[in-house]
Amino acid sequence: MKLYYVVNALIPHKKAYAIQIAKMCEAFVEEGVDLELIIPRQNGATSDIKEYYNLRVPISVKRLHALNFYASSKWGYFLSSSIFIISYSLYFLSKIIRGEKGIIYTIDMDTFSFVFLPYFGMPCFLETHGGKAGNFLNKIFFKRAKGVIAINNIIKKQIDKTVNFPENKILVWPNGIDLNLFREISKEEARKKLTLPKEGKIVMYSGRFYGWKGLEVLVDAVDKLPVDVSVYIVGGTKEEFMAITKKGKLPDNLIFFGEKHYVDIPLWLSAADSLLVLGTKYDTQSYMYTSPMKVFEYLAMKRQIVASKTPAICDIVSDEHVIFYEPDNAADLARKMQLSVSADPLIKRKPVVAFELAVNFTWRKRAGNIIRFIEAKK
Repeated sequence: MKLYYVVNALIPHKKAYAIQIAKMCEAFVEEGVDLELIIPRQNGATSDIKEYYNLRVPISVKRLHALNFYASSKWGYFLSSSIFIISYSLYFLSKIIRGEKGIIYTIDMDTFSFVFLPYFGMPCFLETHGGKAGNFLNKIFFKRAKGVIAINNIIKKQIDKTVNFPENKILVWPNGIDLNLFREISKEEARKKLTLPKEGKIVMYSGRFYGWKGLEVLVDAVDKLPVDVSVYIVGGTKEEFMAITKKGKLPDNLIFFGEKHYVDIPLWLSAADSLLVLGTKYDTQSYMYTSPMKVFEYLAMKRQIVASKTPAICDIVSDEHVIFYEPDNAADLARKMQLSVSADPLIKRKPVVAFELAVNFTWRKRAGNIIRFIEAKK
């Protein structure tokens, strides 16, 4: 199968979206797909995707012309995206002239850049991460798309409700996990390698800082923890965190370690007693649609997991796998973090059951299911 994976995004990048795309490209290639990743050209971008993400296979990349204003403003993003649309249109028209065929696969990084892709005479499939199906331009896309891959059932229901799109042309498959990378080592060994204290309980959050994660609730919760329980933040800086939370002072047991390379994250997670998935009910995208990759990464680490009880997260895991806290409730978050580092026998089996779930959600399995879906619907 020849697959043109069209993405209106800057890659390589440290953000989760870019990691997800890179891991899916790797999985598609490992499943035997002849894949070409089509992305905007970046000024000064020299990093090889395989090297940057430590992938097991090389990825064929076609960089097309686009203005380098993606991060400047909304208008800069729109202008850059418009040039990228023109570039990929010319690219696919040249394919049509030469009689070259394949499957077009894309992802909804925004609400408009992908809508013209079904009009180049090739079967087109969209991977959607939610909240955009009712958009007017999206409805144009859905009229010609062969199939849609939704990352959770909530998004599927939204498509059913807002777009007249056949249910049998929607595949629900969440994000995945690379079990070759996310492999647990002993807590003692991890702390020794990272020169962290041998004693003490550690709850760890790994990830970037966004207002929609409910970070200010975390600060209030840490204030309520006993002194022998610390919360480690792996990602970003203390200054960035304070700017988002707008807190004047942070608790002493909230400790920052800065941003780490993706391939080093499993070592840090292994050093923790429990792992934290944040979420707030005050952001619709986060609450209803987001399928955090960290959930799957945490499942593989055989550690207790404290997770916000949002519909999006509940679509992936249950009380069997994690300790839920009520979103935006600092007192409940503090109680659940303290429970997660305790010896309570009621939570003892959760990491075991969580790992059993992780095995079902590898990137290879995800890619294989999507390939079979494409073959059936093209």
